[in-house]
Amino acid sequence: MLARVSMKVSKTLQRNVLPVVEGLSEAGGICCIIGKMPYLEVAMDGATALRSSRNRNHSWSMTGILGLLIITALASIPLTLTVLHYRESDALAIDMAGRQRMLLERYMKELLLAAQGAAVHHQETRALLEQRLRVLIDGGSTSTQFVNTVSLPAAPTAEIRSKLLEQGRLLAEFANLAEAFLAARPIATRETIRKKLLEDNIALLTTANDAVTLLTQHSEARIQQLIRWEVVVVFLVVTLAVLGTWRFLTAEQALKVSQAKTLDALRQSDAIKSSLLSSVSHELRTPLTTIKSMLFSLRSDGEQSRVSAEVVTTIEEQVDYLNRLVGNLLDMSRLEAGTLQPHREWNVLEDLVEGAIRRLDVFIKDRPLDIKLAPDLPPISVDAVQIQQVLVNLLENAVKFSSPGSPIRLAASVRDRELEMSVTNTGQDIPPDETEKIFERFYRLESTQSSRPPGTGLGLAICKSIIEAHGGQISARSMYGETTFLFRLPFVNPMGEGPHSISLLSVERTS
Repeated sequence: MLARVSMKVSKTLQRNVLPVVEGLSEAGGICCIIGKMPYLEVAMDGATALRSSRNRNHSWSMTGILGLLIITALASIPLTLTVLHYRESDALAIDMAGRQRMLLERYMKELLLAAQGAAVHHQETRALLEQRLRVLIDGGSTSTQFVNTVSLPAAPTAEIRSKLLEQGRLLAEFANLAEAFLAARPIATRETIRKKLLEDNIALLTTANDAVTLLTQHSEARIQQLIRWEVVVVFLVVTLAVLGTWRFLTAEQALKVSQAKTLDALRQSDAIKSSLLSSVSHELRTPLTTIKSMLFSLRSDGEQSRVSAEVVTTIEEQVDYLNRLVGNLLDMSRLEAGTLQPHREWNVLEDLVEGAIRRLDVFIKDRPLDIKLAPDLPPISVDAVQIQQVLVNLLENAVKFSSPGSPIRLAASVRDRELEMSVTNTGQDIPPDETEKIFERFYRLESTQSSRPPGTGLGLAICKSIIEAHGGQISARSMYGETTFLFRLPFVNPMGEGPHSISLLSVERTS
């Protein structure tokens, strides 16, 4: 009988389990199929990035327009300051040249008054005319009626300089004739000189007017040229800025298209992965159930020896481990597909704990369990299967990462109107910077043990997803060789009922 059942188990393994395992090996193993990279998280990050980039389109446009305005302003400021400087300088020169005409008229009047014996200062007026003319020709500093000292550049063009030099020559001739006019005694001679003075004065005024006209024309031409340069520079700067912004926006658009393609590829890959994961898990579940039934038949056979009983027990432990692994894979595929939603019913926590311990009966039979449930725990509205799975995963994790024979504590109490449960084991500490990472999918803590505990890194991720789906929180803390996983679930008050008091579950296992 034992030989026949063993032969059936072997055939079942060869016919059902081994082909699936070989297929997984050809594909790179379970971890390769489900991927150590969390594709769904990458896809979600890509979707978030795309939504964020769409929200930034408007802000990027406004930023580009504002940047163009700032660049245009910065490009135009130097030329604008240059225009203002030249306009002020030219205005002083034109004003100075215009005042020469007034001084010439005053000088002529003072000469006529001096000829009549009046006390005037025509020599000072002549000196001022000559000094300002030199400043207009060669540049320098001089004083005016309203400004103590002004500084002027030299004559800007050869034509203006020639006209000012001609004015200087005529002024010198006019001054010599004025001295002769004042020194002449006969009335006839003085009258003749006076007429000549009036003619020379008119020539001087005409030359002064010509100089003012030339200075004005030169100033306007220079300002117009600077304005044209300013327009050209601003146009070039704006053109370069527009091209740069266009290239940036084009690159950003290309990046968004690339991100969209990558996101679509990741979604397709994730869909294929989830489908394959679910299919493989279901394919494994059937032969494992068959093997479990055959092992039960082997246990019922009274003819088996002690060695055969140990072999059956070992096979049963491994089958149970594979069953839990397949269950985790199925739960993860449902989580990713969004179909693992809690179906809440009122449950007594004592029953959930007892069911989880029975599922792990063989796995934790050599561990002392210290279970403390507060006597005032009310019923909780949860999905019994899912919460039991959380307890199974936490207890299994405590066994894997603790020393053989060390105790495991499970406690539950009410705190702040929430159910608080904890699973504690002694063993390797979890580094503080990894207490959150261990709840990520496929993340496994490096073990100090000689052989790394088996697993895929899905158990704690599934626990977190289930607890959060129930509106709770889960965390881990580890220090001084003791690690505690703690989760909290909010209570939903039973309709019209007060808190239920339940008895303490007294389950104690010793090695």
